[in-house]
Amino acid sequence: MRPIRLFFVTDLHGSELCFRKFISAVSIYNADVAIALGDLAGKMVVPVFDNGNGSYDCNFLAQDIHLNNKTELEEQLKKINAIGFYPYMTDRAEADRLRSDQDEVMKIFHRLINERLQHWVDLANEKLKDCKAPIFMAPGNDDPLEMDDILEESKVMKPCVMRNVDVLGYEMITVAHSSPTPWDTPREWPEPELAANIDKLAATIKNMPKAIFNFHDPPYGSMLDYAPKLRDMRQSAGETEHVGSKAVMDAIKKYQPFLGLHGHIHESRAAQWIGKTFCVNPGSEYGEGVLRGVLLTLSDTKMKSYVFTSG
Repeated sequence: MRPIRLFFVTDLHGSELCFRKFISAVSIYNADVAIALGDLAGKMVVPVFDNGNGSYDCNFLAQDIHLNNKTELEEQLKKINAIGFYPYMTDRAEADRLRSDQDEVMKIFHRLINERLQHWVDLANEKLKDCKAPIFMAPGNDDPLEMDDILEESKVMKPCVMRNVDVLGYEMITVAHSSPTPWDTPREWPEPELAANIDKLAATIKNMPKAIFNFHDPPYGSMLDYAPKLRDMRQSAGETEHVGSKAVMDAIKKYQPFLGLHGHIHESRAAQWIGKTFCVNPGSEYGEGVLRGVLLTLSDTKMKSYVFTSG
């Protein structure tokens, strides 16, 4: 069996620029398989006000920006999309009304999330239609549940969440949920429930030495789960703590799969052996439009090499 080149990224968070880089990287790195593991959804809507006279205004990255015409508007929309935010064309009257209607605000937010993901599916269908490498994509804890239906419709990006799928001779199981976070995100399970679901999936694996655990949450207490310590929901400068999942760590120690693919903690780009399992978190820098990834070369049950990538 010849070595397999696996390209892995995570936490794109709505970044149009990072997603385009991901689909281009499949051929650039000559990958045999590519995997994008949540979070796919962006975090913020940016209102763009139509002034009714051919000009527009918005506040972007804490700066008030005046746009004199549609050409400047289009350039600004690209900048907003590039870092994973969602521009929303509106006017002052609607904005005033929405301030007192949070249900409608959330409906708009979810609509924009789903429209961006549908656009990615359509883009991948077009750009990767002749690609021989299988492409897998899964959500993460930040992603609304309705996103699963959109991923199911993709012609080239194979859904894999809560399934055992074949990855060129390797068995891969995928868990999008994380352990509880301070932000009460859409996909969270208490540690016992997370452990039970991992065990249910692990029971489907026939050959554990060639298994891949594609789990969004990294193992607790490893090099992959360091995050800034929070004090009153604010990051404390210079202090870090482990924030991954104990259920994930326990499962890796118990089952010893060949490979663990993880994300969730953007700051904790690292690779580490946990027993016989090679675990990696490529990190994320989506807010800068930088695609962080890792290119792994697998040979049967041996990790021949790994290279962190940035582009």
